[in-house]
Amino acid sequence: MPTSAQMLAGYPEILLQVIAELRGAWIEGAETRGQAIELLAAQLSDPTSVQMAYQEMCDESAQAETAIQLLLRTHGEIAEAQFSREFGAIRQMGPARLEREAPWLYPENVAELLYYNGLIGRGFKGAGQQAYTYIYLPSDITPWLPRPQSELPVGLPLHPTAPPPPARTLLADDALLLDLGALLGFVYHEPLRLTPTGHHPDDLSALAERLQTPFEPTDREGQTRLLLLLHLAQRLGWLRREGDRAHLAQNQVAAFLEKKRPEQRRLLFESWRDSPEWNDLCRTPELECVEAGLWQNDPLQTRSAVLLLLSHLQPGAWYAQTDLIEAVRTVEPDFQRPTGDYDTWYLRSSSTQEFLKGFERWNEVEGALLRFLVRGPLAWLAVLDRALLEQAEAVADGTQLLSLSSWGARWLGHEVPDPGERLHDHFQIAEDFTVTLASGVSLADRFRVERFAQWQQSSPLFVYRITQRSLKRASERGISGARIADFLRKRAPATPARVLTALERFAGNG
Repeated sequence: MPTSAQMLAGYPEILLQVIAELRGAWIEGAETRGQAIELLAAQLSDPTSVQMAYQEMCDESAQAETAIQLLLRTHGEIAEAQFSREFGAIRQMGPARLEREAPWLYPENVAELLYYNGLIGRGFKGAGQQAYTYIYLPSDITPWLPRPQSELPVGLPLHPTAPPPPARTLLADDALLLDLGALLGFVYHEPLRLTPTGHHPDDLSALAERLQTPFEPTDREGQTRLLLLLHLAQRLGWLRREGDRAHLAQNQVAAFLEKKRPEQRRLLFESWRDSPEWNDLCRTPELECVEAGLWQNDPLQTRSAVLLLLSHLQPGAWYAQTDLIEAVRTVEPDFQRPTGDYDTWYLRSSSTQEFLKGFERWNEVEGALLRFLVRGPLAWLAVLDRALLEQAEAVADGTQLLSLSSWGARWLGHEVPDPGERLHDHFQIAEDFTVTLASGVSLADRFRVERFAQWQQSSPLFVYRITQRSLKRASERGISGARIADFLRKRAPATPARVLTALERFAGNG
């Protein structure tokens, strides 16, 4: 932090005179401006002078003590936008206006009171989009100020609520992971077409039909989930480009399929967590990011801040979503804007097209982002369990409760028991050559089935059918009927004999 002398170096003569007068400092003997600054700085940082000024400010305004204690807790500095929301803004004036208006006689707020008494300064940090102003305590006066009575609160001021009825809970599941299995099967047979603006819309529509929960083209949230699916596949190295098509990268896919499901689940979460390209804010359905000006948010920093806040939740406890959002607004309102800038981001409401600027629109921007993260990525990636309550059971104005899932708690640093899950891996082959797989069947086995059978449906169970066409397609890729029959004997011992015979006969004919 700057010293008192460094703070004073940028002040006009009239402001030096004002601070000297208000603090009872003597600078008349100085022959140059430099000497005046040295004299004044030495007196401003004198222990007795600092303590007397602090007490006078506290006597004049109860907020003065709060403001200085906050600065001490934040290591002597804080973004001006954050400081001014609670303690007011320091009006910026040139020498002529200072002399004309004499704002030190009637300061508008505690920030101006402290500023004109030389207890706080105003500086600049960063460059370009990251530039911002900050308020600080000069480093040579902080040793003489009272130590903070308490540290900044750790965690969230949030109390658990009553657990929801089991019938209303939506426990974290593997739907997104299972849909990635659908993506693998789809791209294995039909490499994705690429256009200058992304994946071909027809391919996206065809892929969407394979998901466990298909959606309409107008469903923006469903589209976002599908795009996240593709983004994760790209992050995991599953897709390689050849011309205008995206094919599977066999080695990376094989390495992922060999892993156990808990490890696969964790890798998906970490791929989202560590992605600087995936922008949750601009994917929030209620918002539109407008490409204007030079503004740019930092999705990786925002995601890290949100996950850190969520790590303070108690595993196994349930919380109202509205309470969580209000707690974030109380202790960490600038979680995605470290500089406190609420005026230069070009965001607008997707429903009204109104631009959303200023801290007063926090709930429409930050609140909307948090609500989307809870029902979107954090739910899709199995970080949170949720409960949707009926209106009569609703907490506050919301219809949603949330809790860290057993997996989410572990990923966020809690030491919790292993969930010890038991997957249903039912694998059945019918007389009509229909293959039915439960959701617990490994992605590796399901991908093997995708290679020799025709997909039929994905919900509630995965259903495929072995056909002449699917066997011919497999044969063209070096997968014989005999090899398929051997796989089914091992994985589905109850496979009808006529199915096995037909497969082996197909091999013989091939």
